[in-house]
Amino acid sequence: MEDQTYEVEVVDRVGSGDAFAGGFLYGYLTGKGIEASLKYGNAGAVLKHSCPGDLAWFTLEEVEKLIAGKGDLRISR
Repeated sequence: MEDQTYEVEVVDRVGSGDAFAGGFLYGYLTGKGIEASLKYGNAGAVLKHSCPGDLAWFTLEEVEKLIAGKGDLRISR
């Protein structure tokens, strides 16, 4: 199974695996299916790359916008 790739400027990689796991589990546990869960995980990891530190400072809305192709690859806080 594959998902799309994103070109993102990496600010910090720390925590991106956790963000992927969190996004994937969110999708899976809310009944969205494996393919959609992969999209949530991938989008979470991509967004995490744009934030410094080990916490993922983004919202579900930002993840869903990125999945839909309408979001920004950088989190601005």
